[in-house]
Amino acid sequence: MTPEKVDFLKFLGGEEQNLLTSFTNLRREFDLLSHLDGLWQGAADLIDVPEKEQAVPALFLYVHFHLYVSAAALMRGHLSEALASTRKAIDATFAAYEMILDPKQIELYEKRDGHFQFIKTHIAKARKADANRYPLAKALLEQHEVCSQFGSHADVSSFVHRIEMKPTDKPNKSQLFFHYFQIPRDADQYHYYFVELLIAYYHMLQVFRPMVVKLAVGLDEKSWEQGIAALEKALGKEVAAAEAYFAKMQGPNNPEEEVPA
Repeated sequence: MTPEKVDFLKFLGGEEQNLLTSFTNLRREFDLLSHLDGLWQGAADLIDVPEKEQAVPALFLYVHFHLYVSAAALMRGHLSEALASTRKAIDATFAAYEMILDPKQIELYEKRDGHFQFIKTHIAKARKADANRYPLAKALLEQHEVCSQFGSHADVSSFVHRIEMKPTDKPNKSQLFFHYFQIPRDADQYHYYFVELLIAYYHMLQVFRPMVVKLAVGLDEKSWEQGIAALEKALGKEVAAAEAYFAKMQGPNNPEEEVPA
């Protein structure tokens, strides 16, 4: 067993090299990230937080923070960490969703009521009993499962793009390598991961829309909604390519490769 030959300074240098390479390879995707970020920033600048209603606006900013963390982690070669950050953001969004639908829940959230410790499970059970409940959570529940599998636990799935077996000059012997950076094997795979990340945060933004419309003083609501619609259209074009890629990766010619979807 051999770790990747790296010390701390080389590790930091590798991160920066990956970041610069990502800027080159993800130009179109970075434009989409900037669009999404602009929608978040444009609303955040105008939100007037009422007394005793800080929880949902605070979660709005917390999720925006994790948009940055997730994107930066992925661009630096840390897929699992990007997914772990995204899962935190989804959990925060679920808590906000509950409070947006029922403002009386704010006090319980601030008192750390146990209901919010298992909010994802609560929403999943509610949707299983009645698919009309929490309609904006449908995609996020699926994305939460992917993040949990590939990014939040020391499960074998978190080793995607990390473990490599190489033959040696000794008969029936191979060497195990552990890579400190999870580098996609081609540009299509990198595109797929980044688009899926943006789609997750787009769905989170949708959950916060009622709060934004209610509290963002001076917001040009029509323009902001048009911006969301334009982003949805742009992401829609990328989804088809991402899904086609995933189908190819999970096809009969690649049965052994597990790809986060």
